[in-house]
Amino acid sequence: MLRIALCDDDLAFMHDLHQKIVKCYQETNFSENVSITEFSDSVYLSRTISSGNSFDLLFVDIEMPQLNGLELAQHIRTHLPAALIVFLTSHSEFSLEGYKFGALRYIPKLDLARRLPEALTAAQAEFSKLESKFLTVRHYNDVMRIPYQEIVYVRHVLRASQIITLDLGIVKDSRGLKAIHEQLGDERFIYIDRSTFVNLDHVRQIKGNEVILRNLERLPISRQLLTKVKYTINCLWGGE
Repeated sequence: MLRIALCDDDLAFMHDLHQKIVKCYQETNFSENVSITEFSDSVYLSRTISSGNSFDLLFVDIEMPQLNGLELAQHIRTHLPAALIVFLTSHSEFSLEGYKFGALRYIPKLDLARRLPEALTAAQAEFSKLESKFLTVRHYNDVMRIPYQEIVYVRHVLRASQIITLDLGIVKDSRGLKAIHEQLGDERFIYIDRSTFVNLDHVRQIKGNEVILRNLERLPISRQLLTKVKYTINCLWGGE
């Protein structure tokens, strides 16, 4: 399921965008099931994300009251670092600022019909890159492949590693943590103690000496790694 959020205080434009996105997916070969949620209030969207709701692709109007699109994008980057952002605006002078937040595309509202299909194609290409990454897991005679984005965290228990996933439950691997971490080879996976590393895409926040996951599960960070974990997360999430 591809989860898309639209955020614009211009309801007529947002409804039109919604219909155009649906039409684009119907006319292409994209096989994704798509869920589209509309938000006319950027503050409400920010609170929705903070409460643990996740989106893969967000279309954000830059010019909104209370919390503008650039401020909202900073919030999105903190809580959903892997999400793709497409900025919408009536004024081109905001485009350079938008790209500072790693925007996938910048679409002038008057050019929506022409620019939208290309933006969706670019988003699909990015999703395909993520989906093409798999961890090959071996446990005795069993072998399976787990997409990177499916992995929430990995821990070592007794003589095996346990891979905690979104939808596949707990998958066991006969190897140690180091071998699995090296195979992943992705900066999103960071150690929080000697026996656990997490996927930052599933981390909601750091609070005290704990990692709080998007499912609200809490994992302790060791005293020895606390400073390093906070520094790494700040760097990857674009914090100060």
